[in-house]
Amino acid sequence: MPGFRMEEVSELINDINIVTKINCVLYDKDFHVLHNYKDSMCRFCALVRTDPAHREACRASDVQGMKHALQKKGIYRYRCHMGLTETVIPIFYDDISVGFMMVGQLLCPGDEKIICEKLADFPQAELRRRLACELKKMRHTAQEEIAAMSNVVEMCVSYLRMKKLIQFKETPLSVLLKQYIEDNLAEALDIKTLCRQFNLSKSSLYLLAHEMFGMGVTDYVKECRIARARELLSETALPVCAVAERVGYTDTNYFTKVFKKATGKPPSKWRKTE
Repeated sequence: MPGFRMEEVSELINDINIVTKINCVLYDKDFHVLHNYKDSMCRFCALVRTDPAHREACRASDVQGMKHALQKKGIYRYRCHMGLTETVIPIFYDDISVGFMMVGQLLCPGDEKIICEKLADFPQAELRRRLACELKKMRHTAQEEIAAMSNVVEMCVSYLRMKKLIQFKETPLSVLLKQYIEDNLAEALDIKTLCRQFNLSKSSLYLLAHEMFGMGVTDYVKECRIARARELLSETALPVCAVAERVGYTDTNYFTKVFKKATGKPPSKWRKTE
């Protein structure tokens, strides 16, 4: 499945935080934090999360926001459970969800009253006092600034794809695909069959094959079949027609044509020279 080249992506996230002074966090597809610049959560939010109930509410709010963005397949802006503004941008590689970029913990003009009312939910008087103090220190962020920041992050997501900072890694799925092909060379291994076997779209199978094999799946299947045919020709006395059947070719003449194109010799002559 796809993942991030974390060293380069982390540098990009750091740059966004340094330049904008706005918290930008990278999440994986399962809503877990992958990178957060110097644990750059604002002091107000860090204090909120010292209360166990509100820590869970923060997490639930973030996850809900990411789910909405995933459903929309686009940018989603919302207020967290405390009333601060958050923006989520889903990240896709082809049609596969990879993760999310979130910018937030932003105080918009006029929101202080709502947030102050929510402070009454905290049972500890000292924590309420400290939260009120931190809230007063927070910078107001205009809606225009939030919109501009969202556009910048969307461009960064496009940059990730352009620079191939999202790529397929060898995972159980890719291993299973490779193993399935090698174990079923005598069977039908067309695109439709493989997509159905692994529940993949054609474009996803194409991307997975290129990342795993460096070529399309059809070319890889052909390469594997020719390699197995060479083994059978050199290690057994099977007739050419039987070799062809064992590597998935029902037409011996077509097998001979494909084999000659790949090796420079027809199967019978190739066997004699080995």
